[in-house]
Amino acid sequence: MFALLLPLFVQDITILADTLHLGNGQVLSHAVVSLENGKIQSVTEGVSHGFSKDAQQPEGTYYLPEAHLTPGLVDAYSFLGVHTAGYTVDETKESGAAHALSLTADLDASGFLHAVENGVTSAFLSPDSTNVFGGLAAFVKTSGGDPFNLYRPALSAAKVVNAAAALKISLGLDASKGNHSPWGKPSDFRSRRPTTRMGTVWEIRRQFYRALSYKEERGNGLADANADLDIMLQVLDGRLPLRIQARRNNDVQTALRLKDEFQIPHMIIEEGSESWRAKELLAAAGVPVVVGPAYDEVSRAVATGPTLAELRLLANPPAVCCEGLEEPGHEDHAPDAHVVKITGFAQDLLLATTTPRYDAAAGSTFGRQAEGEKATPATPALLWKAGVSCAIGSAEAHDSALSEASLIHQARTAVQWGLSPEQALVMVTSKAAMLCGQAKHVGQVAAGFDADLVLWSGNPLVGTSRPLLVFVDGRLAADLR
Repeated sequence: MFALLLPLFVQDITILADTLHLGNGQVLSHAVVSLENGKIQSVTEGVSHGFSKDAQQPEGTYYLPEAHLTPGLVDAYSFLGVHTAGYTVDETKESGAAHALSLTADLDASGFLHAVENGVTSAFLSPDSTNVFGGLAAFVKTSGGDPFNLYRPALSAAKVVNAAAALKISLGLDASKGNHSPWGKPSDFRSRRPTTRMGTVWEIRRQFYRALSYKEERGNGLADANADLDIMLQVLDGRLPLRIQARRNNDVQTALRLKDEFQIPHMIIEEGSESWRAKELLAAAGVPVVVGPAYDEVSRAVATGPTLAELRLLANPPAVCCEGLEEPGHEDHAPDAHVVKITGFAQDLLLATTTPRYDAAAGSTFGRQAEGEKATPATPALLWKAGVSCAIGSAEAHDSALSEASLIHQARTAVQWGLSPEQALVMVTSKAAMLCGQAKHVGQVAAGFDADLVLWSGNPLVGTSRPLLVFVDGRLAADLR
C-alpha cells in the first residue's frame, strides 16, 4: 500500500494515544499530543477523551483505539538515495573530504517512501565507502522535500536538514578494493594507493598531517585555501563529527588509535560489525557506535557454524556445584550458593555459541561479506551493557519495499538478542538523534520538538505491529490504515 501524501499546508493537529512512548524510555497512558506549525506544542497525560472506536472525530483530531504513539524513527546509519543514485563519490581520488553527499544523493529515491511507510521520519545519509575520505554526510527528513522529478507529488522527496552532518572515513577493505599497483604505463585511475588495509590507514594519517601543516601555513599566509583540508581542520577542532566505518575488531581499535594520535574530539564508529569485541576499549574512550544492520535477512546471508574454540567450550562446559541437591536436608548446598559465574571473554564466547554469524550479508558496495566473521545481532545489547553509547541503523534496508531488515526490525532483533524493549526504542529515536547531532529537534515526543510521530497498531517492538499513520513536521506523510 502506498503512502497518501496530503496537502502542502500544515494544519493544527491533536493526537490521542492510549499508550505514548516518549522516546527517552518513558511511557505515558491516555496522552494527548498537540501539534502546531510543524512542532509539538504540548504533551498531556491522563486525559479522558471519551471517543469510542466508531465515534466521529473532529477534523484535525486522530484517535485509534489501542494504538501506540512514538516519535518518528531516526535511522542513524543509512544509504537511502546513495547506492541507488549510482556513483555518489569522486573515486578518482582518495580524499574527497569537502564533497557533500547532499548534492549527489538521489533524494527522489523510492527508498525514502519505503522508509516513511516503516515509520522512519529522518535519516543520517552516510557517503559510500569506496573512498578513504568519503565526504560530508547529510541528515534528512524522509518526506517534505521538493522532488526533482516533476511527475512526482509535491513534498514526496527527502528534505535536507543538515548538509554537513559529519565527515565520513572508511577503514577496512572497501576503500582499497579495486586499486592496484601501477604496471607499465598506468591507464586508469585505479593505479594508485591504497591497495591494502595498511595503505588505507597510511592515507588517513597522511591527510591529517597535511591538514596540520596546512593550518600552520595558512596562519602564516603561506598557503592557498584548500576545501578538503579545511574540513579536516573542522574535525580536529571538534566543530565537525568524524564518522569512521569500521567493521572488524582490529579496524575499530585502529580508529581508537587514530583518535588518540590526532586528539579527535568527536568520533563515532559506524557499522561496528565486531565492535562488541572492543567494547571495554570503546567505553573507556567514550566513543559511541552506530550499529547496523544485524545481518539476518535470510535471502542475503549464509550462516556459519561455531569456531573450534566455541566447540571446545561446549564440549567442556563449566562445572555447576551441587546440582540437584535442593531437597530437604541439603539446604547448605543449594545450587545458587555454588554456581560458577562466567564473566568477561568466557561469557562473550558462550553468547557467541547461540548467536548466528554470517559470511555474506546485506551490505554496501563491496561488503560486509569478508568483514563480518564475528558479527552478532547481540551487539547492541553487549555494547549497552558495557556502557558504550549506541544507536541502530539499517544501512540500505529500505531500498526494497519488501525488506526484512527495516529499522524497526533491527530494533526488534536487538530485543531478541538481549536488549530491553525500552532501550531498543531509545536506540532508534532519542539516542539516534543525539548521535546524529539532532538531539534538540527529533527523537522525542516533547514540546518544542519537530512533529515527527508514528501511530502503530500495537507495541512497535512486537513483530505483528505496523505503522498506521506517519507524521513528518506536523504533516500526514503516510496513511496506512
